[in-house]
Parts: sequence; structure tokens; C-alpha cells
Amino acid sequence: MPAGLGGGAVLRRLVPDDLEDLWVVVERERERLGVWMPWIAGAKTIEDEREWLESVSSNEGTLEGCGVFLDGRYVGGVGLMPGPYGVAAEIGYWIDAEHEGRGLVTRAVRVLIDIGFGEWEVNRIVIRAGLENLRSRAIPERLGFTREGIERGGGRGTGGYHDLVVYSMLREEWSR
Repeated sequence: MPAGLGGGAVLRRLVPDDLEDLWVVVERERERLGVWMPWIAGAKTIEDEREWLESVSSNEGTLEGCGVFLDGRYVGGVGLMPGPYGVAAEIGYWIDAEHEGRGLVTRAVRVLIDIGFGEWEVNRIVIRAGLENLRSRAIPERLGFTREGIERGGGRGTGGYHDLVVYSMLREEWSR
């Protein structure tokens, strides 16, 4: 990390200097992201975002705070979070509306899968996506994840609780 994603896009860990760019995109996308992302409610001020950014950028044991940058501009976030005992990890992601549909998140998730199965040597990677969030669900489906089922009421957004589709992949199933 950092990793080139092609077409001028880069995936890298966020650093404190990214705060202003991150905040601008979060504010612009707040209403759209809030439907699916519970963390958006906690990011009320730039200070809230600064605290989160300082926390994730100083934690070497996780890749929770990574950003997708296109031509040097922050356009979305992805993360790889380890589970207990090193058995599994979970991937989360979002991208601003202007950059949806370009494959940026799919390519970034591929990099995180390689890290999870390769460097971290986890056996399982999980992705959860809102049942009605078809764009988000398309990523694990495109990458060959197995749909395990529905986590009823497992997600929360501005509209309340919602169901999540749980996808997983085992290390032996991943082919680059």
C-alpha cells in the first residue's frame, strides 16, 4: 500500500492531511450515505472526523481508514478490518455518487482481498451490504463471493434499521 488501481486511481491509507478533502466529500454525500452507513451519524463535525482519522491512521493493525484517490482527489473510502483471532476480516466501502460505476471500488476491494488472504493470512473475508443497496451488493457478487443469507435488522441508517445481505469468500476460493 499504496496500490495503483489504473486510470489515475490509487488506494492508500488515509493520513491526517487528508482531513479537509475527506470532510468535503462526506458532507456532500451525507444524505445519500446516511441511508446505509451508521457511522455518518457520528460524523457531525469536522472535529468528529478528525478524531476518527487520527484513530485509524495511527492503528497499524487495521486497514480501516483507506481512501480511493482519483488524480490526487479523494473520492471514497474502503477498509479491511480484522476479526478476532485472525480467522476472518470484513471489508466495507463507499464512493461518492460522481464516481460510481467506474470500477474503482471493485478494484480497491480486490487489493484488500489480496492483503487479507495474502499478508494477513485470514481464512475468510466478509462483506455486508444493504438488501436494497444493489450497487453495493454488485461488488461481492462480481468478485465471486458466496451469498450466505440475510442478517435481519443488521444495518442502521437514517431511516432506521435495515436488512443486510452477508457475503463471504474463503481463501481457497480466491483467484486473482
